[in-house]
Amino acid sequence: MDVECPHCRALHWLDERVQSSSRTSPKFGTCCDHGQVRLPPIPDPPDALKTLFTGNSAEAKAFRDHIRRYNSALAFTSLGVHVDDSVNNGRGPYVFKIRGELCHRMGSLLPAAGTPPSYAQLYIYDPQAALDQRMRRNDDLSLNTMRLLQELLTEHHQYADTYRHAHEVLEREGGDEVMIRLHADPSQDRRRYNLPTADEIAVIIPDASQPTSRRDIILRKRAGPLQRISDGHPAYAPLHYVLLFPHGTHGWEYSMLLHQPDKPNPARLTQTRYYAYQLHSRPDEFSTILHGGRLLQQYIVDAWASADQARLSFLRRNQGTLRASLYSRLEDAVHDADGNVDLNTLGQRYILPSSFVGGPRYMQQVFQDAMAIGRFYKKIDVFLTATANP
Repeated sequence: MDVECPHCRALHWLDERVQSSSRTSPKFGTCCDHGQVRLPPIPDPPDALKTLFTGNSAEAKAFRDHIRRYNSALAFTSLGVHVDDSVNNGRGPYVFKIRGELCHRMGSLLPAAGTPPSYAQLYIYDPQAALDQRMRRNDDLSLNTMRLLQELLTEHHQYADTYRHAHEVLEREGGDEVMIRLHADPSQDRRRYNLPTADEIAVIIPDASQPTSRRDIILRKRAGPLQRISDGHPAYAPLHYVLLFPHGTHGWEYSMLLHQPDKPNPARLTQTRYYAYQLHSRPDEFSTILHGGRLLQQYIVDAWASADQARLSFLRRNQGTLRASLYSRLEDAVHDADGNVDLNTLGQRYILPSSFVGGPRYMQQVFQDAMAIGRFYKKIDVFLTATANP
């Protein structure tokens, strides 16, 4: 895998080139869509963290074996999803599998009386007290490794300063409702092809009636229900995957655009294109994401689930545009054999087009395609399913 993309320098195998390009001048589309996706390079991690990702010492190997637990102990948010571990029965490599809808959840800024602090709450405590609390929850992990990671993140992760500042304001202002504004320096936004959508990034502690924006992280000072962080927020990924983004590097957001200088209104950069760019290796760039091991698995599943939920959300909001009521056999689907309709079984019905991978119309379409191929080649002798496990 030593052939570079001429636009983004992502490494490929030669046979991955697009069909229209030659072997002497290969071009690739999966990494940057022929130069339309342009993202800043991933910053190098601190040397100590890089050593844990690549070293052969017992401490480094133990860190990689338990990287998901270290990340969870140091994350600002919790992972809101049902993790299915039934496939990890010891007879194969580790698999991260989830069921249902996925989100990230943010708890209250200060814990309730008598409740031990967790997640973001630990970043506004004395470092030694925070370390003691983390080790009480993970007493079989390495104290030295946990201390090292905590010091690195406190020094390098921009959101650690956010929470300490928030705590200082809360103590100074008092009360249950406080507005905190953290101004962002536009010159530090390295997504150079994006037009700014706001002058500042806000951390808000609102009352129940106050309207909120998708660009805001919603926090509560006192104990209350966990708040969901939108997957369209640039802090969605770095707030949870702190070991993959030790500098608090911003993730994908809705306002990101493709690099299309010949168009007055460039198209939006989709999540799948963004994550595909991230998941390619490039020379002279150390990717903490690709060194994440089991945490990489979780990050990929998280990214795909987020993109899939975005597609479903788009289809739900655009049923009229998709002319869903005209899909064939829709009326047959709601009637029983006698032509009657059971009103107890009817609710809000959403129709997924055949372009949605995994949906019933998609599965029906690929089944019909398979039958058509069989009919063209006459009698079928064998149906063979091959599963490739890298």
